Amino acid sequence: MHKTILRILFLGFVLWALYSCTEPFEFDDEPTFESALVIEGRITDQNKTQNILISRSFPLDTVITSVELGASVQITDDNGRIFNFDDMGDGSYNSSFPFAAEQDRSYTLSVTTSNGNSYVSEPSSIRAKSNIDELIAVREFKDDLEEGVFIYLNSFDPTNNGNYYLYEYEETYKIITPFSSRGFEAYVVSPLPTPAVDYRLSDEVSAICYSTDISKSIIQTSTIELGEDRVSRFPVRFIDRENYILSHRYSILVKQYVQSKEAFTYYETLNTFSSSESLFSQIQTGFLEGNIRSQQNNTERVIGFFEVNSVDEKRLFFNYENLFPGEEIPNYIIDCSIVSPPLVNEAGGSPLISLIDANGVDFFSEYDGEANALNLDIFGPFLMTPAGCGDCTRFSSKIVPDFWEE
Repeated sequence: MHKTILRILFLGFVLWALYSCTEPFEFDDEPTFESALVIEGRITDQNKTQNILISRSFPLDTVITSVELGASVQITDDNGRIFNFDDMGDGSYNSSFPFAAEQDRSYTLSVTTSNGNSYVSEPSSIRAKSNIDELIAVREFKDDLEEGVFIYLNSFDPTNNGNYYLYEYEETYKIITPFSSRGFEAYVVSPLPTPAVDYRLSDEVSAICYSTDISKSIIQTSTIELGEDRVSRFPVRFIDRENYILSHRYSILVKQYVQSKEAFTYYETLNTFSSSESLFSQIQTGFLEGNIRSQQNNTERVIGFFEVNSVDEKRLFFNYENLFPGEEIPNYIIDCSIVSPPLVNEAGGSPLISLIDANGVDFFSEYDGEANALNLDIFGPFLMTPAGCGDCTRFSSKIVPDFWEE
């Protein structure tokens, strides 16, 4: 979600700069737009390596964002305890050791960039703790048009102290290729002019893989206007039934963060920037204010927000057949067929060797050219499939995740 936030923040900042004036603005050849520091940070009550992201936004005619390197990053609690963060070299700063934010403490983020400028956040603390009661997968229609699977979430805070919630998810799905290479791969023994090929077992090849994707949008809900702090059937995710990620076994891990009213409002406003209908009206009123300030220049615009959250998470598994029993599974991610590229063609070239060298095909089996059961006019020694149709490690991983359950 951080990359999405950075893109939205940058777009809002640039458009604010362009359209906040009453007179039309024209770009000249030497724009005076200055970069803006972008800081995104969230620490939680989970004992883990915490993370802060720092980058800079730049004019439209250069690059959208550039990572900020060489910064000094610290978080200090109200007891004076200091948590140092290490520069990971990609704009990401990780805590030097795992730690968990505590319920009765407040935390302040401090950043000093490589040019000596310092920035500090307002103190932030955990608002409340609220647990996810249930995740359910339901086969339904979206807007009465698109059939698929809704992932609904239920939670309840009897203390009525939560009220503002942010959600993220990680979805993991099992991939089974339409054709199996059975662990074999084709390789070139000898190139032209004396072409020869063979096949062998390979530990890198697999017909079963697992892929993981993370949420890329801002997902929020509030219970402040309800009679109780209860989240009921909140749609965290919708997946069209034709999406191949549902084909076999699917799992989703949902994280629920309790936010402050200020953080909730910030991200809610930020989310409107992704809507073309409200984009200009939202940003013409001024810059989106976060809770991070420059210590040298109080007029400098700093993009971003630092917050401290309690978090709860829950995982759900289901198979396609659980919700669509007896129905045809979705199409594979790519079109697959069996081909038999010739070792040597009439022009003296080797289509088979060219495809193997280009990683364009996966091995399926040896081919009996005399029997020619497929009635191919031109054929070679092997039956092959397009890359990814027999070996899913082309785009995924064969490593079974630690949490996976069949």
